[in-house]
Amino acid sequence: MILTLTVNPALDIYTTVEHIESNEKLRCKAPKNDPGGGGVNVSRVIKRLGGDSTAVYTKGGYTGDMFHDLLEQEGIRQDTVQVKNNLRQNFAVTETSTGKLYRFGMPGAPLAASEYEAILEKIDAYPEAEFLVASGSLPPGAPEDFYARVAKRAKKNNIKFILDTSGKAFSEVLKEGAYLLKPNMRELRDLTGQSAESEQEQKELLLEVLEKHDIEVIVASLGANGAYLAKDGKVQHFPAPSVEHISSIGAGDSMVAGIVYSLSRGNPVDKAVLYGLACGSATIKSPGTELLQKEDVVQLYSQMTGDNK
Repeated sequence: MILTLTVNPALDIYTTVEHIESNEKLRCKAPKNDPGGGGVNVSRVIKRLGGDSTAVYTKGGYTGDMFHDLLEQEGIRQDTVQVKNNLRQNFAVTETSTGKLYRFGMPGAPLAASEYEAILEKIDAYPEAEFLVASGSLPPGAPEDFYARVAKRAKKNNIKFILDTSGKAFSEVLKEGAYLLKPNMRELRDLTGQSAESEQEQKELLLEVLEKHDIEVIVASLGANGAYLAKDGKVQHFPAPSVEHISSIGAGDSMVAGIVYSLSRGNPVDKAVLYGLACGSATIKSPGTELLQKEDVVQLYSQMTGDNK
């Protein structure tokens, strides 16, 4: 069983306009609303791949109700933590004359201490879970060690904890330990203060992080250049398939979804990373806030491996 956790979800609004000009009223096309946020997107992608998960997230206000209804329409199993404030909204617009995508992210409202505790209690309600994926930002004012608390709770319940976040929240989890971390190389450089420009330096940095912390696997994304897999004292580089870059919204979440979905089916980590890269690339070739289509994943994964499963 896969659990996903989204502490700071967002209702994503996407539209298009021919030209973006300052001080002008811009006539946009009809907006598209999607439930967004790291863990929620992971659950949505798992569903599209033919899998199943339970999405745990904070829900508040009229935007939270709309968010819940959108997930229900997609057939996502939900377990919500009711909070006082409205669920935040994000906005993205494509300028059709240039193909440029503009993204505007809102911070979200602070949560109360009791609301954070309610999130942790949700984890205890799923002792049968095999994986817990926490992905995305934390709300303003969140305890910097909150994801570390989540990791500790997962460990207590023998759940494999997977994290995709950045900044202080990421570094705090390093102290606690986790099954799998998915940073990018920039985040690792910032965390360690090392430049690590060459491939050899990057691999040495990954091994150093593994050796110093209770982390079993690191998958470090490299954007269009693929990803590193660090495990058991070794680092492998996997190139990403070449696709037309239309929108990166949800691409990282799609990669994580592909990895955990593949792992849940009993595949080894290297195969799971390849599947994750296929998922991320399939979302990159999708417009706006649209996530991947399974047929694109099958095609890309087959190109990478010769395996159509």
